[in-house]
Parts: sequence; structure tokens; C-alpha cells
Amino acid sequence: MSDLFSAVGSLHGALDYHLERHTVLSSNVAHVDTPGYKPHDLRRVETAQAFGDALTVAMQRTDGAHFQLPSADAAALDGRIFEDNSAGAGNDGNYVSLDREAAKVAANQLRYDVVSAVVSAELSQLRFAATDAKGG
Repeated sequence: MSDLFSAVGSLHGALDYHLERHTVLSSNVAHVDTPGYKPHDLRRVETAQAFGDALTVAMQRTDGAHFQLPSADAAALDGRIFEDNSAGAGNDGNYVSLDREAAKVAANQLRYDVVSAVVSAELSQLRFAATDAKGG
């Protein structure tokens, strides 16, 4: 039964990532006039790989009833916050470029909308199949 929702599950992680990134980018815009503020951004990280790298061990199932570990290409994506000083500092030491941050927010919103549309289509297909293709 869990295989039916595998595509939606991975897309759920993408929606969470874009929502979290929107929060970080919005905070940058809110601090556009804060002297000395350094903007942040979110970088995607594969959580299963990062976990294994941090411990330098490989995880394995000890019992067949345990959940299957995700493969490297199907690993959930998580974010790591980092400082983005690439816009350069203004006279007050603030590194936020309003134009740059607004472009990042718009691009992130577009990606969120696309993933949301795909999730909606996947759920519609599951509903269609669950109602024996009757469309209701």
C-alpha cells in the first residue's frame, strides 16, 4: 500500500523544502534596512546521504519488518542554511540586495507552484483509481 503514495511522499519533501526556503528568503527581505545584516539561503542536501556521511557508517535493516531505507536517488531532500554574501555589502554593511532576494522569492514560488500542481495531479490519479475509474 505504501508504494501507491511513494511519488507523493517524495514530492511532499520538495514542498517542505520550498516552504522553508521561502521563510528564509522572506526574512532577508524583512532585513533589507538592517545595518550589518547578512542574508541567508537554503541549500538542498540529501538527508540519507548526509546522515551516513556524518556517522561514516552504512545503515542497514536488521529485520525484514523494518521500513526500507531510501535509495540514494530517492532520498528525501532537506535544507541547510548558509550565509549568502554574494551581493556585496552596502555602505551600512548590509549584504541584502532587494532585487536579488525578490527574484529568489519569485523563482522559489514558481517551483513550489509546479510541485504543488504535480502533487495535485498525482492525488487526482489516486482518487480516480480508488473510485474504480468512475471519476467521482
